[in-house]
Amino acid sequence: MSSLSTYFNWLQKDCPTGLVEKYPELDGKSQTSLKGCYVVGDLTGIPLLKMAADGGSHKVRQLSYEKDFIDSVGKNKDIYDIVIVGGGPAGVSAAIECQKRKLNYVLLEGSKLFNTIENFPKGKPILAKPDDYETTSELQLKDGIKESLLEDLNNSLEKHDLKIELGIRVESISKKNDHLLVNSKGKEFKALRVILAIGKSGDSRKLNVPGEEHEKVYNRLFDPAEFKEKKILVVGGGDSALETAIALVREGNQVTISYRKNEFSRPKQENMNEVKKWQEEGKLKLLYSSTVKEIKDKSVVLNTEEGEQEIDNDNVFVLIGRELPLQFFKRCGIRIEGEKSSSWYIFLTTMVSFFTMLYFGKSGFAITEMGEASGILAKVTTFFTAPFTIDSSPYGWLSKFSFYMGWIGAITFFISSPLAIKCMLKDREKYFKPGWPLIKYTYIIMSALLFTAVYLKTHYMSHESQGWVEGTTYWYSLLYCTTMLLFGVRRYYVKRTRYIKWQMITLVSIQVFFLFLLPFHLYPFLENFFGADSLFIKEVFPNGKWSSFALILLWPLNMWEFGSSTFWTIFPVIQTFVILPLIIKYWGKGVYCGWICSCGGMAETLGDEYRTKAPHGPKAKKNENIGQYILAFAFIATAIVFFTKGTALGNFSKDVYKLTVDIFFAGVLGLGVYFFMGGRVWCRFGCPLAALMHIYTRFSRYRIVAEKKKCISCNICTKVCHMGIDVMNFANKGKPMNDVECVRCSTCITSCPMDVLSFATLDKGDPNNKQKIETPLFGKDHWKAGLK
Repeated sequence: MSSLSTYFNWLQKDCPTGLVEKYPELDGKSQTSLKGCYVVGDLTGIPLLKMAADGGSHKVRQLSYEKDFIDSVGKNKDIYDIVIVGGGPAGVSAAIECQKRKLNYVLLEGSKLFNTIENFPKGKPILAKPDDYETTSELQLKDGIKESLLEDLNNSLEKHDLKIELGIRVESISKKNDHLLVNSKGKEFKALRVILAIGKSGDSRKLNVPGEEHEKVYNRLFDPAEFKEKKILVVGGGDSALETAIALVREGNQVTISYRKNEFSRPKQENMNEVKKWQEEGKLKLLYSSTVKEIKDKSVVLNTEEGEQEIDNDNVFVLIGRELPLQFFKRCGIRIEGEKSSSWYIFLTTMVSFFTMLYFGKSGFAITEMGEASGILAKVTTFFTAPFTIDSSPYGWLSKFSFYMGWIGAITFFISSPLAIKCMLKDREKYFKPGWPLIKYTYIIMSALLFTAVYLKTHYMSHESQGWVEGTTYWYSLLYCTTMLLFGVRRYYVKRTRYIKWQMITLVSIQVFFLFLLPFHLYPFLENFFGADSLFIKEVFPNGKWSSFALILLWPLNMWEFGSSTFWTIFPVIQTFVILPLIIKYWGKGVYCGWICSCGGMAETLGDEYRTKAPHGPKAKKNENIGQYILAFAFIATAIVFFTKGTALGNFSKDVYKLTVDIFFAGVLGLGVYFFMGGRVWCRFGCPLAALMHIYTRFSRYRIVAEKKKCISCNICTKVCHMGIDVMNFANKGKPMNDVECVRCSTCITSCPMDVLSFATLDKGDPNNKQKIETPLFGKDHWKAGLK
């Protein structure tokens, strides 16, 4: 086990495993699940004052061009056009824009304007990041300190006579007819649109340790001058924690910072420089990989890598972030990302049961008299007794088992799919809104109905033994390619970069040719041209048209062709062990996973909208090693099948591998959870070919690089990575990203609000990740960088 751990550590060397914080579920226009209610500022996940201010004014401008909003403005004087909740930079900026556009609005604030900034520590440095970001808001923010920032903001306010109501604490927001009701104690506001600019106004996160309720424990620092010559512990690793520690050190205190990880993941470089300066002077101590166990009257007990440690202490500052105001969102009916409702389980059951019917169904067969049965009752009886009338002798136990599973999947799908349709109709504005939602869900429903009809006809209305038959496979391949084409066009339409354009053209073209045109339309021509008994056909197509699939589905994704002819004994070795390592060396494993592979192609197209659902964190990273076990299984199964060809052991090994890996993991789970765990579940956790490529990738020259000074640590790059990579942790340190999971999809690059990231190629292989570069060799303006 020690050797195995060493191997896994080498494979995932230095890969951070940060989690993604959950925010309100938003559509592409920052609208919450409560229609007409929008979010700006910190709640969008970008923690910068300058961008928050810009976001407030931008949202009002955006609403001002929406036809539904314009048509309703001014029709009822009792209804505000816009109600803004929150008096920070984002809310005030939105109010200024409303006034400029002569909208009927009001800004509601529970205490006083810029309250969050007022609560900053006295003299707190303000870094108006990013430096080169030009705002369109009239709230111009610049570097300084807390006091200078407040002065600038208040000076900006004096130029505008804004409609503001202070002391109004909003309790809930609800929908009524064509408007929203904003409720506070004793007062109600009606609005066509609501802009939430409240930030993370929930409670401070807790350590949940004994002694945390002690009066010497604080969750924020107001005036550093109140503390002199104290022994202080600051818990946390973000900018707030570091800035608090710096302010306390300047007042002559002896400060220790405790952080649970082995290095800081997000702080601004200016703060890190200051921390290092005080650390070198012996006035600030860093305790990485440490957690608080207990807070006592005169000391604090910490768990560290060296064991339990007790240090003298006068005060503790716990600065580990704030919880979202979840109860407020719950009262408003605003969904949080990843929130599971009853409809979530219905949709999950429907999707998994459909793909159980699909993948198991096309691997099994049945002989029934359903087609000849007379009368509805007889047909229904035959349908339910079909699983017990199987003649499995031509195909063995796998076909029989697959038929049972396909039958169970079909029955479950017939029950759950009407419930799923009912849920969609109930929320029809989301699922059948004119435009892309209507196109997408109509296509998905029609495709499901089409294949269900094909399945029923093939398995319950045929008089012939059915296995891997052309009927189901033809329609499966056609739908597979059509789906990739439709969703590939959509992906390029949303993210119009040259990189994505060429990726989608290449990816879709390869699937259409090798999965549909070659086996079903060109193969008969080749067979006639060369002759069915010709050497070419016997060597290249030993299993007929199905051999064409293996031309792009490399071993061990497709192990059925290996050893079936001389060509298919030599060619898979060249594919997997010669060509693949060479292309990965220069372009990373994504050159196959993102540009050629059928499984990856579906993830990049159909799965594109569901990237943020991918699991992140230490547990997910550990589970990625499952693929290594499946790779070992693939080697063993291939050897048994190859050396015991035609025997009971060989057939059994092949069937077990096909059942567990090909049908269940890659098929049913791989596609069944697309909308719930992202499109790369199979690629990350199960694909044996990806597991093999991880080894190759450790020696690759390919990286994603970052301009560290521009990184704002917003974590968007990590959030959109459907491989669960903590991209931000690499970016804000300026480290070339070397996580072997990367599939070169470019989404982290195109989603970064500051254009921090791009592709790059190192001068030479760097398995120990010692090289550090920030500018790609071909330049960020080149389309290969992923941006243009």
